[in-house]
Amino acid sequence: MTRLACQYAIVRFMPYIETGEFANVGILLWAPKTRYLGFKLLRKKHARITQFFEELDRGLYLKTMANLEVELHRVQAMLKEQISEFGDNDREYGFHKGLFQELIRPRETIVRFSEQRVVLAENPEHALAELYKFYVGRNFVTREYQETILEKGVKKLLEQRDLARRFTKRRIEDQLYGVTFPFVEQKDGDAIKVIKPLFLGQTDSTAIIEHGDRWKLKVDQLRKRHLLKGPVLFPVKGPEPGQARDIRREAFEETVTNLAGDGIEVTLHTDEGRILDFAAH
Repeated sequence: MTRLACQYAIVRFMPYIETGEFANVGILLWAPKTRYLGFKLLRKKHARITQFFEELDRGLYLKTMANLEVELHRVQAMLKEQISEFGDNDREYGFHKGLFQELIRPRETIVRFSEQRVVLAENPEHALAELYKFYVGRNFVTREYQETILEKGVKKLLEQRDLARRFTKRRIEDQLYGVTFPFVEQKDGDAIKVIKPLFLGQTDSTAIIEHGDRWKLKVDQLRKRHLLKGPVLFPVKGPEPGQARDIRREAFEETVTNLAGDGIEVTLHTDEGRILDFAAH
């Protein structure tokens, strides 16, 4: 199938021009050959935007995005009228010439656009959805990615207090079973203390519970095999604060309760004092 050259730009919400801070809130895509103009904006699940700009009135974001959506729908309608009136004759001229560049040109407004980018796609609509997932939905931010970030934070904290040298990355195992931990303290070849940051903020509540259960099972298996002879600390990061009745928050709290037990401590990844106290004693 023929791939089309599509132009796209990231929609950015920048309420404070003075600081230059912005959040990705949408994608605008234009396929000149087929005259497809599509967009997708973040209208729901916008808590992370309003929390990032905490001084901002939530209503301003909602109104801004609603106005932008109306404007883009208006441009789509004008484009369809032009196509209906003039057909496919002479694509290089008329209303569509420079359409995308005009839409994304720099303006002193709350909504800005990134520089023009290009992607080859067989289906522009599918390309729009995938670009949105990446730049706005951040689907690349996997559990593994998040836990790597958490591990870097713990490592930096331990280094600041000259405790990092006591811990190494190690696989605790026998012939049948093994688990790799990022921070293991050893004595006479035995694992006597373990720190393992966990990300428990998945988009699905079931995934949160299952991830916690997997690590509880791993610790239980190691103890059963007499491979782990000391306490374990799980510094955890849960879902970002959102709606009052967010079931992910309920799943997170349940998982934290289930994780804690004999020889297992759980704390928030932001509780540096508790992490340092565990590491030092």
